[in-house]
Amino acid sequence: MSITNDPSLSPSTQDRINKIIAEMDTPELRGDLKITSLSGGASNVNVRIDSPAGSYVLRVCAPDAQRWGVDRKAALIAQHDAAALGLAPTIVASLLPEGHFLSEYIASTPVNSDVVRTEKLIPLVAHTLLELKKGSTTARDFSPFDDLRTFVELGDAEGANAPEDLEILLAACFRIEALFANSQAPRGFCHSDLVPQNFLLLQDRLMMVDFDYAGNGWVAFELGSFACQAELSDEETELFLSSYDPKFGDGERARVALMRLVAGVRDGAWALMAEPILGNETVPLDGWTYQKYAQNNFAQARAVIDSGDFARYLKEARNVSPQARI
Repeated sequence: MSITNDPSLSPSTQDRINKIIAEMDTPELRGDLKITSLSGGASNVNVRIDSPAGSYVLRVCAPDAQRWGVDRKAALIAQHDAAALGLAPTIVASLLPEGHFLSEYIASTPVNSDVVRTEKLIPLVAHTLLELKKGSTTARDFSPFDDLRTFVELGDAEGANAPEDLEILLAACFRIEALFANSQAPRGFCHSDLVPQNFLLLQDRLMMVDFDYAGNGWVAFELGSFACQAELSDEETELFLSSYDPKFGDGERARVALMRLVAGVRDGAWALMAEPILGNETVPLDGWTYQKYAQNNFAQARAVIDSGDFARYLKEARNVSPQARI
């Protein structure tokens, strides 16, 4: 067997991949192999492996999963459950406790915020998330607030360059946490990391990748997170919500707006915490920086507060009808 590595990968990464391939010892990785680096991943490295058996993606997971708020076993379970619904690539081999796994390679069109708009994908994203909610997972219960506390504490301990209004933003988040903890807001099988790049476009349908944060969570966070990461306008957000639930009302709109704030602060805090470790190792996209990502997320969170509607959102979000889907 020979392995042709991508020269853009560092020697240490190439060595690590070679060791994982040997340890997996699966039929899909026998014979001559060609390895090509893939974009995305942040705390993980993703490569395409072409072998005589076919094409696959190897996900090489970063150590210290707890730091990133990830349960490696739960992530594997969640992707397996989503794949059973036809919404994620099938995992063919994995290694625990590290969490490395090999999945089928899906030929697809990459998705980003621009593609979401040019391909008019907002209704299709809503449909895909509805399909995910029809399923279930035993992966774990997910809370963005747990992540937020971890990311902020680790970032602060390591001298992260936090925004001056971080304490104001955190106070708003924990006010929202209290509301959701004492409400019957709908929960279900959620991906919980809906950057547009985690979608794969296959002609007339979407699949999802990167289930590190997936589990049973609040539907409002799922939708608010996508609205934040795709930077949806007010009009686009209305289309997104109506595509997910044609009968949505003020309560649903308010819950998503509040969770959009939470998503912005959570991901902003993640970027500040991650930059000292990952800044020189992984760049998910060309031109992307951890600082820009943090600033954009914090700006979207501030927009919810600066709208002047925060108090109204809190009041309206408490109204959860028995038929609510968000």
